[in-house]
Amino acid sequence: MSLLEVFLTAFGGTATALLVAAYLGRSFIELQVTRAIEKYRAELQQKSEVLKTELSIYAHEQNVGLSRIDEQRSRAIQEIYGLAMKWHDLFLEIVQPNAPKKFPPELQLRRYLNLAQNTVKVAEDLSVKARDTAIFFQQDSYEIIARFGMAAMDLSCAFYDSTFGKVDMSKDPNYDELFPMIEKERAVLRDAPKEDFGKLQTTLLTEFRRLMKAERTGQLTTGSKGAAPPAARA
Repeated sequence: MSLLEVFLTAFGGTATALLVAAYLGRSFIELQVTRAIEKYRAELQQKSEVLKTELSIYAHEQNVGLSRIDEQRSRAIQEIYGLAMKWHDLFLEIVQPNAPKKFPPELQLRRYLNLAQNTVKVAEDLSVKARDTAIFFQQDSYEIIARFGMAAMDLSCAFYDSTFGKVDMSKDPNYDELFPMIEKERAVLRDAPKEDFGKLQTTLLTEFRRLMKAERTGQLTTGSKGAAPPAARA
């Protein structure tokens, strides 16, 4: 065998060995990479399951919390609306065009005194209830409730201050003085523009229906066709 053949043989064997080593090296690296990827996938899957569980727990807690808030807000709406309607009924008793004639003067005066005092008290109860339950309402909803409450309080105080607030009821009342004042203030309330207060009543009712999901937003608006809601018929 010539020196050239020996050289080529030796060179060829070395090249083959290098190729085999390179192939084995790539296979080893690919195997390690594959194992690392599988391990990463397993860890990622585990973390994903943990996260899903945590999110599920969080969502459940949020739903429970929101459900409780909805329940408490619904109760607050019923209580506030009940007070608003109670005040409205008292107000209608004051401003009705024809005063009852069946009562003697002393009972008629006592009736108006009770109505005047009760409208103030119910308006105050409404304001307190709105304040105590404010946490269950968004700011815009609370402002609607508050505006109605303030308007009811202003009307109530105006009637009382202009009638019984001007006399000492611990003494024998002067009927000739009190009844003309009462009739005058009844007429003032009855003939006063009702557009602003009626709008507050309608807005309050619409907002409560929206919050209770009993009416779609925008479905009921002031000036819409059909009869006005009971609260707006002052």
